[in-house]
Amino acid sequence: MNLQEIVDQWQGRPTFAIVDLDAFATNVQVMRRWIVPEAKYCVVVKANAYGLGAIPMAKTALQNGADIVAVATVDEGAQLRRAGISSDILLMGPMGAAEKDLAVGMDMTVVMNDIPFAYGLARSVRENGRTKPLKVHLKVDTGMRRMGVMPEDAVAAARKIMSFPELRLEGLMTHFASADVEDMTSAEKQVAVFDQVVADLEVAGIDIPIKHMCNSAGTVQHQDWHKDMVRSGIATYGVRPAPHIPLPGEPGEMKQCISLHSTVTRVIPLAPGDAVSYGGTWVAPVETRGALVPIGYADGELRSLSNVSHMAIEGQKAPVIGRVCMDQTILRMPASLPSTTRQRVVVFGNGTEEQAGAPTLEELAEIGCTIPHELITSIAPRVPKLYVREGKLVAISDLDGYREYQRS
Repeated sequence: MNLQEIVDQWQGRPTFAIVDLDAFATNVQVMRRWIVPEAKYCVVVKANAYGLGAIPMAKTALQNGADIVAVATVDEGAQLRRAGISSDILLMGPMGAAEKDLAVGMDMTVVMNDIPFAYGLARSVRENGRTKPLKVHLKVDTGMRRMGVMPEDAVAAARKIMSFPELRLEGLMTHFASADVEDMTSAEKQVAVFDQVVADLEVAGIDIPIKHMCNSAGTVQHQDWHKDMVRSGIATYGVRPAPHIPLPGEPGEMKQCISLHSTVTRVIPLAPGDAVSYGGTWVAPVETRGALVPIGYADGELRSLSNVSHMAIEGQKAPVIGRVCMDQTILRMPASLPSTTRQRVVVFGNGTEEQAGAPTLEELAEIGCTIPHELITSIAPRVPKLYVREGKLVAISDLDGYREYQRS
C-alpha cells in the first residue's frame, strides 16, 4: 500500500484512520489455519470491530474463514443484520427488556447468563411468531466473576433452558480472566472448572454441541483449549494479546491493520520559557517550534498521553508537548523539518517503513500504561476511516455512515 497515494486521494478531514482490508483478510486466514480444524472460528466485532468498523470487518472476516461473528449489544447485532450479514451473530452482552424482540426478530444467538432471563426470552419468541427455536449459549462463571451461572448451577440451568420449546441450547461457554499473563495458573484452573461442568452435564445426559472458552490469548497459546469454537478479537486485528504472546504464522505474516494519521496545521515559534497548552505543563527550555495537529481526546488521542507520547512528522519522531486538548495536540517539531504546514503526521503506525518514527499500537499502549484494545476502541466516529484494498481506497466510514468510495 502506497500511503502517499491514499493520502492524496483523500481531501476530507485532515485527521483520519487507514484500515488495510488485505492485511485483515490475511490475519483471518492465518488464524483459521492455526485453529484446530474441528473448531468453529468466531471473530469478535464488538465495539465497532474494536474501532475499525463492524460492517466491513465482519464481511471481510466471513469471506476469509470465519464461521460466526460476535457482538456485545443488540444494536451492534442489528447493524450487521441490516448490512446484509446472514451468518450467526453471537450476542454476548446483556440486553434491556425492550431489546428482546429485536434480538429475536433478527435471529441473534443469545448468551444466557441466568434463568429468569430465559422466561422473558422464550415469551418473546412466542410473541414474535417465530417458527423455530432461538439458539442460546449458556455462560458459566468459572472465575471471572462477571457474568454467567455458577458452575454448581450449570446442570439445573441447562435443564431449565431445555424445558422451553422456544429455545435451543446450542452452546456452553466461559471467559478467561487472566489468559494474557505469563503465569497461566488462573486460566488453567478455569479450564479445569469448565471441563468439570462439561463432565457433569454429560452425566446428566445433556449434550451441548458447541463448547467454547478461548479469547485471543487462549486461542494463540493453547490449541488444546480450542474445544468446539474459539472467539478471537484483538489478535485477528494483528495486535498481540500481550507483549509476550507472539501471533501465529510466519514472523510478520499477521499485521496490525489500522493506522491513524493527521496533518500539521500550524507551526508555532516557541521562545525559552513559553508554556504550551492547558495548565502550562510543558515549558520550552530553549528556542524551538511547536507543530499543531488537529487530533485530541475527543478523537481518541488519550489525555493521559500528554507529555509522554510521540507521533511522527514526515517520518521523524515528534514528542507530544503539553496537555492533549479535546480537538488538538501540539508536538515538538523536529529541528531538521521546515516550518511549513500540511506535513504528514502518523499518530500511530503499523510498524512499516513508510510509517517510521510513529509508535505502533502496542508501543503506544506501553507508553500510556494501558492496552491496545482501549486505544483503538477510543477512536471516535468523527474520525473518518479509509478502507484500502489492493492499495486503493475502496470505502469510507464517517459521521455520514459507511459507503463505497466513488472515484471521480
